[in-house]
Amino acid sequence: MRYSNSWVIQSNLIYLHSVFQICIINIKKIVMFKKIALLLLCVFPISLMGQEVKLGHINSQEILSLMPERAEIEKTLNDLQTQWENELVKMREEYYAKIKEFQDKQATMPESIKQARQSEIVEIEQRINTFNQTASSDLQKKQQELFTPVIDKVKKAINEVGSENNYTYIFDLSTQSIVYQSPKSNDVTALVKKKLGLK
Repeated sequence: MRYSNSWVIQSNLIYLHSVFQICIINIKKIVMFKKIALLLLCVFPISLMGQEVKLGHINSQEILSLMPERAEIEKTLNDLQTQWENELVKMREEYYAKIKEFQDKQATMPESIKQARQSEIVEIEQRINTFNQTASSDLQKKQQELFTPVIDKVKKAINEVGSENNYTYIFDLSTQSIVYQSPKSNDVTALVKKKLGLK
């Protein structure tokens, strides 16, 4: 049961690391958005400021959650994670079996065998750590690989909606990068959903 608890802790750490990375990315987006907004305000000609600026906003997370590809992607990622979890469980079972065997027999072991067994245990522990890191990294890469075409598809639809409806800017509310939202701002999430054939 020890390895199960340890696996839960490691899984939680991997999850927290992923959440932390997402938070860092979102903070970087917010900083970049503010810089771009400030730059636009500085470089806009006065004549352009007098023209009508049409603003809109969307919620990309809502759109992505409705994409038909999402279910298949999540199934693929869950299947991969299950395979890695099963492999990790086997490695941990081997690890704890070696520890138990060592503890049971160390009193009667010659020093050379004792050192060899200790080295085996350390090696298995290192393999588990390496495998855990590799599995986490591979899962993130696979997630990016599978979601990139879907994100590109949504971006294309957003660009088409912006162009067809003469928007100057469309802001994404899911990035939480807007500190003020005018009541006159138009929510174009529905238009993007329509463009993608989503309900």
